[in-house]
Amino acid sequence: MLLWRISLYSTILLTLISVPFIGYDSAAKILTIGGILLGIFVAVSMLVWLGLVIICWTIPLNKDYEKPSKGYYKVFNAGYAYLCRLAGARVHVSGLEKVPFDKPFLFVSNHRSKFDNMIESVALRKSVVAFITKPENFKIPIGRHYMKRSCYLPIDRDNPRVAMGTIIKASEMLKEGVCSVGVFPEGTRGDGNELLELKPGCFKIALKAKCPVVVGTIRGTEMLHKRFPFRRTDIYFDIVKVYSEQEIADMKTVELADDVKFHMETSLSKAV
Repeated sequence: MLLWRISLYSTILLTLISVPFIGYDSAAKILTIGGILLGIFVAVSMLVWLGLVIICWTIPLNKDYEKPSKGYYKVFNAGYAYLCRLAGARVHVSGLEKVPFDKPFLFVSNHRSKFDNMIESVALRKSVVAFITKPENFKIPIGRHYMKRSCYLPIDRDNPRVAMGTIIKASEMLKEGVCSVGVFPEGTRGDGNELLELKPGCFKIALKAKCPVVVGTIRGTEMLHKRFPFRRTDIYFDIVKVYSEQEIADMKTVELADDVKFHMETSLSKAV
């Protein structure tokens, strides 16, 4: 997504430099060429959005889906990748070789920005990952259709009984091999300075499903909105720990949450 930046910056720079030497008429031509390049970028962007809109119309919101569609999921991830590049994200990934892509797993990560699950979903695209998210996100135009078809799950943090229903549903999806599940144990976005306390309840999903737990950390996403549109942002997504089914079999949720937090904090502290 550097086309529009290159077009904009080079056009302005060349125009300002060239005016004293070639006059206003020639400078105007340079400006026109830059405008054409920007126009191409806008046209391509509109085509991408049009494609996402047309495809999302084929996904009814009033229907419940038993498993995600891999085709729609690929389109969803393509949209995620486009948005992240548009925002100026330059993503660095490490530790993917640790992920057991041959089986469903519970993925957990720290949370700093609305871009977190987008970047993580694209990085983990070898496995369909249905994220647990707040109900408000199911009101997002276009995105809500793809979330529905990818079996994303809403969770009401203010209603423990309803939240438990989501946990049970997620564990069933894992147990039946429907797909992997992603969750942010902090429960909300942090400010990037300190890891919040992890909610032990979400780890019941893995304990009930008897599946691996993949632990990731992400940093830099909280800077995306501050640097957009003039600077790119380096994002670092690391897989720091993978617990096997046997490893967590005798662990309690609080114990597992504490151990996961330790590995997350260790990873994040090394990056400072």
